[in-house]
Amino acid sequence: MFPIGTLGVLVGLVLYGTATLWARVLPLWSGVGLIVGLPIRLVLLPIEPWGLVLFGVLWLALGFVLWSRGATEQPARVS
Repeated sequence: MFPIGTLGVLVGLVLYGTATLWARVLPLWSGVGLIVGLPIRLVLLPIEPWGLVLFGVLWLALGFVLWSRGATEQPARVS
């Protein structure tokens, strides 16, 4: 089940990253990071701590961007 779950998460993050790039609401690096983050994590799996640390730093940075923009702020395109 682990390979099936990993593939599901990989496809989901690629779709989420692509939608983030298309929406242009968040910085460019966040969409690219979501697309390439898990594959890099899986490649670095033999050196376990570093792949996990890099993937965690990506999520921390994305969370900081969302937090710094404020929860009530809406993009300019939304009316």
